[in-house]
Amino acid sequence: MKNNIYTGLFCMGIAFSGVLSSCDVMDTKPFESYSEDLVWGSYETAEAFVIQTYNNTIANFSGNSAAWEVLTPNGAYCDQVGNSINTVATETGIDAYSDYGFGRFGEQRSCNMILEKVASSNLSEEQKKQLIAEGHFLRGVLYFDMTRKMGRFVPITRVLSVDDTEAFQTPLTESVNKSYELVLDDLNKAVEGLPETSESGRANKYVALALRSRAALQAYAYTKNEQYLDLAISSANDVINSGKYTLTENYGGMFNDESPEDPEIIMGRYYLDKDATVGSFNEMINVMPNLPIDELQKGSADGTTTFDEKKTFDGWGSYWPTQDLVDQYLVIDEKTGEAKSWYESSQILDNVDFLSTSGLSEGSIETFTRFDGEKRHIPTAVDLITGREDYPLFTYNLKVKDGCTRDISDLMYSNRDKRMDATIVRDKTEWQKEYIETNMGGSASQGIRSKEDGGWYTTTTGYYWRKYTVLVDPRVYVSNKINFHYVIARLGEMYMNLAEAYLLKGDVANAVTALNATRVKHGGLPASQASTLEEAWKDYIRERRVEMAYEEADIYFSYLRWGKYGSYSNYGRNAGDVIKDLNAPVYKISISSDRKSACIGQLTLLNSWNRKFTTKRYLFPIPQGQIDTRTAAGIIDKQNEGW
Repeated sequence: MKNNIYTGLFCMGIAFSGVLSSCDVMDTKPFESYSEDLVWGSYETAEAFVIQTYNNTIANFSGNSAAWEVLTPNGAYCDQVGNSINTVATETGIDAYSDYGFGRFGEQRSCNMILEKVASSNLSEEQKKQLIAEGHFLRGVLYFDMTRKMGRFVPITRVLSVDDTEAFQTPLTESVNKSYELVLDDLNKAVEGLPETSESGRANKYVALALRSRAALQAYAYTKNEQYLDLAISSANDVINSGKYTLTENYGGMFNDESPEDPEIIMGRYYLDKDATVGSFNEMINVMPNLPIDELQKGSADGTTTFDEKKTFDGWGSYWPTQDLVDQYLVIDEKTGEAKSWYESSQILDNVDFLSTSGLSEGSIETFTRFDGEKRHIPTAVDLITGREDYPLFTYNLKVKDGCTRDISDLMYSNRDKRMDATIVRDKTEWQKEYIETNMGGSASQGIRSKEDGGWYTTTTGYYWRKYTVLVDPRVYVSNKINFHYVIARLGEMYMNLAEAYLLKGDVANAVTALNATRVKHGGLPASQASTLEEAWKDYIRERRVEMAYEEADIYFSYLRWGKYGSYSNYGRNAGDVIKDLNAPVYKISISSDRKSACIGQLTLLNSWNRKFTTKRYLFPIPQGQIDTRTAAGIIDKQNEGW
């Protein structure tokens, strides 16, 4: 791994780190709080200031993947230790006063200082060009993050002093369209001025192009300005055609310690083990289970476990992938070689009976007696209770046919899209050098500890997240040190953006070509043969959900775009209607101890069925407290619709 520039140069920023804090709401702390000559007098110290500014700008596009994914059908947060679920997904924990990053005046000031102070410095013209372009990039992504979340923001485009009374009255941008004009103006300048290469973790021309493609696609969804589609396409093509990046042969390794500087990665954010621990990352500590050996023994059928007695897993898992996501990974049919949904494949249809899902009762599929004498059931009593009767409580009740020598896990999970096992931990797989079993009584099953329905730092859906988890030596523990990185932008996304933009233009052939790039290379699947717009949208949405799963907030903001488009991207609904998939319960799997039976049903624990999306959530609110404060100062801001 290359040296992390944030760590390597941090000490150079300490002397002037005070600039990042301020007592004023608009951040007007005088520049004299540190030496101007020191900061802007040499390229090295000016560069250090720029690098420090990354921490609160581009960092908004890394991390919290698990938390964002639970707002989509790909993920769930369900924790019996704290008796909590995600309340944004249910809309019970978000209101007009919720703050998704209003203002960020300190960060804006830092970006503006780069632009102004570098321009007036004695640095060489080449050095000025690069650092000013970098300043535009950082301000552009800062503006983009605020715009994708809240639609409008307070744009401060110059360094303010205490005498700038007029600037203190700066209103919110008047529209989402105006916000995106500012975003893309900065990103355009970044593309023009940045060099073609850079250190790992730092912007270059292609990083700016990648973020511009992303921003332009989001901008089109909210403005319907056709020029943004063209910009999304040209930006993605410029990255693809540069030849500097290639689709990886090791999809999973791109997100862990196997290939942290993979040639597909356009920009990453790197952390070294001298500073980073398991507990530093949501994607590590909050997805790994906690599996004490004595509890595994008590929860098994015979009092034994294959796990290392030193206890491999000591995490605080509460975020889980869903059956909904697993269903998106196609399987190669063993007879025809075609890509199909698992429940349509010959290996399932020839070997599994689809039993009735009506009349299921507690333990009707299996009642299991643990070594300690406690009972576990499929389904559990909680599995039978839902408030969402507009969706089936159970979708499948499966039983391997008599005479078949294969088990349900082998039949369901073999020959899947290669990205499934790179993204998800499922029954009968290896993780952290342990053999994972999630069937009834299995080493990492939902009821292996004291709670039958899981959530006691154990899965509640039958799955765990693998993507972004790195191998920990000697074991998964909060303070154990690790090297870690986030992928902020990569080539696979460029193909996804191309496909979506071409679909919006009605160009099915080019859209299918683009989506097949990742489907074939990363997924190991036969190419899509979609020939109509409806078929292509279906294949594209599936492809993006599996290709970009669990990568910061990509899937959530993709769903917002798809809802804005309507039609084939939202089940034939009108543009801007309720997004069906964000307004539906998610599903879990339960596999019997002998792996001869399984059922798939709603995740109902702690009322997890209560997923809700209303159209006001196309944008998060402008914090009402900020609106009230600014109103008292004579600044009149309008709240986002519905809040």
